[in-house]
Amino acid sequence: MHSNSSANLLSSFETCQRKGYWSQSWALQRLSPSQMVSEALRASLTACEGVWGEVAGDAMLQLAEDRGLETDIHNVYDMVTHHACLADILVSAIRKPDDDPWLIPDPVQNWNPDCYLSPDGSHLRRIVLVSHWSDDRKVSECQNWYTQGEVAAYDLPMQLVVFIIGQQRNGKRLSPWCSGFLHPKNHQLRFRKKSRATTEVFNDKWDKIQREDHAEISRETWLEGMLQDDVLPEVCFRIDIPVLEKIHRQKVLDLARRQLDRMDSIRETPDLQLSGCRWPAPCQFLRCCHGTTEREPSEKSGYLIMPRRRASATA
Repeated sequence: MHSNSSANLLSSFETCQRKGYWSQSWALQRLSPSQMVSEALRASLTACEGVWGEVAGDAMLQLAEDRGLETDIHNVYDMVTHHACLADILVSAIRKPDDDPWLIPDPVQNWNPDCYLSPDGSHLRRIVLVSHWSDDRKVSECQNWYTQGEVAAYDLPMQLVVFIIGQQRNGKRLSPWCSGFLHPKNHQLRFRKKSRATTEVFNDKWDKIQREDHAEISRETWLEGMLQDDVLPEVCFRIDIPVLEKIHRQKVLDLARRQLDRMDSIRETPDLQLSGCRWPAPCQFLRCCHGTTEREPSEKSGYLIMPRRRASATA
């Protein structure tokens, strides 16, 4: 996600005014693995030429070199390679070789977008990367600023493309996007065994493999295996969000304008907040607020200067 998008600023501001205030100007130099995958997907989905999976993988490696990865894992290279292969296979699942590039909508009024626009301009699109999925998560994703705000700003329907990429353990994702099983004799790629009544677990005679260790298995073969074992629809699906009713749309637009104007009017660092610092995810400004002494973000402390969001205009 783009740190200076309106959806990101509003989400940050509602969590903590200090986080929203600082997010207008600063972002962490290093990216989390999921942020890096998101940016690699953006590069490949909007590219005009190339093999989309290769574009995503190359973008991931370049981001790792330029920005660095925010992690406690010591073997950073293996972690980056693993997630580069993840970005490669993800984009290959949703963009065919001859598909036109996804577009980025222009800013409108007081709104800077974080979403995509379909090539024909008929609807918005958003990529949602999650470790797991639930009814509560679905409601959250459908109602947050990244969805409601974008739909209201552009008065267009949105397609949420959800990727369940699995929990991260020791720098790698526990997910069929990243690992599978090879038959001990015929080396057929499988993801799960199915009996009439239930799904069975592979025994230890099967070789468990990681995607990054088997370049000889094509993207098409990997995705076809996921499809044949009925895994793909469980980890990649679409949710359609309709345009908002006129009254509800105006309510969202008015709320966004008031909140963004309120953020723009702040002239000094807001007070520290405690409840949202570490959950549901650690705040990017944690080191500024909870070190030995409080300090402002700076390049010396590992932050990048972001271009300021343009002055909000009355909708």
